[in-house]
Amino acid sequence: MNLQALRLGTAFNLMMRTMPILLVRLGVSMLFWLAALLYLAITGGVAYLIGQANETIGVIVFIIALVGIAPLYNLAYRYVFYIIKAAHIAVISELLVNGDLPAGTTQLAWGKQRVTERFGETSVMFVIDEMVTGVINVFTRTVYSVASWIPGDTMRTLVNVLNTIIRFALSSIDEAILARRFYGNSENVWANARDGLVLYAMIWKPILINAIALMIISYIPFVLAFILFSAPIGFVIGLFSQQAAGYALIAVLLFAWVIKVAIGDAFAMIAMVSTYHRETLNLQPDAAMAAKLDAASDKFKEIKQRASDGLNSMLNRKPVEPATDTPPAV
Repeated sequence: MNLQALRLGTAFNLMMRTMPILLVRLGVSMLFWLAALLYLAITGGVAYLIGQANETIGVIVFIIALVGIAPLYNLAYRYVFYIIKAAHIAVISELLVNGDLPAGTTQLAWGKQRVTERFGETSVMFVIDEMVTGVINVFTRTVYSVASWIPGDTMRTLVNVLNTIIRFALSSIDEAILARRFYGNSENVWANARDGLVLYAMIWKPILINAIALMIISYIPFVLAFILFSAPIGFVIGLFSQQAAGYALIAVLLFAWVIKVAIGDAFAMIAMVSTYHRETLNLQPDAAMAAKLDAASDKFKEIKQRASDGLNSMLNRKPVEPATDTPPAV
C-alpha cells in the first residue's frame, strides 16, 4: 500500500481548514447521542416500573419503545447529518479546487448555499446519493466478487468477511462522486452522477483499495475515545454499582462510535474526495464503460434516463429576449 496514494497529508490539511463545520458535525452527533441516551433512560425507567408489577409486560413495553422510535430516529439522523455532510463536501470541494472560500461567509452557511444552488432541493440530492450507492454496490459485486465456491467453511467465512469489508468501504466513494457536482461544469445533476459513476468504473481498483485502507483508519478515533473514557468512567461508577458500570461502558461505547462517525468518517471522506478528484482530473467518461454499467444496473439506466430528460429540458427552454432601452414603435 502506497501511503502517498491515500492523500493523508492533504486530507489532514483540509480537515484542519474545515474544523468549524467539522465541529458542527461533531456537535450534531453529540446531540443525537444525548437524545438517544435520554430516551433510553426514560423508556427504561418506565419499563422498569411496569416490570415491578409484571416483568413480561415491562420487557414488552421496552421493546415496543425501541422498535417504534428506531426508524424515526434513524431517518432524522440520516437527513440532518446528511445535509451537514453535503455542506462539508461542498466546502472541501471548493478548497480543493480553488484554494479558499469567498470572504465574509461561514463554512456552514456557504456550504448549504452551494447545496441549494447545485441541487435545487436537498431531497433530490438524497435520492441521487441513494441511487449512486446502489450502482456502486452492483458494479463492485460484478467486478470484485470473491468466489463463493472456494472449498472449506473457514475459507468461505474469510471470503464473506472480506466481501463485508468491501461493502463497508464503499460508503466513502459515493461521497466522492457527490463532490464532483460542486466542482464539475455540468448543470444537469443527473448527468453529473452518470459521468461520476462511469469515471469510478474506469479507475475502480485504486479507488477501492484506498477506500478499504481509509475505512480501517477511520476506526482509530473510535479506539482512542473508548480507551480514553471507558476506564475512568467505568471505575468511578463501579464504586457505586457494578451494574451501573456496565451501562456506563455501553454509553462510552456509543460515545466512541459518535466520535468515529464525526471525525474518523469525515477524515476518510476528505481523503477519498481528494483521491477521486486526483484520479479523474484529466479523464473523460468512456462510452464502453457506460454500456457495461447500463447492462449491470437498472439504477444506472434510470440515472442515465433522467440525465437525458434533464438535457432535453434544458435544450427546450425558451430563450429570454434581452432587455432594451428602445421604446416600442407606435
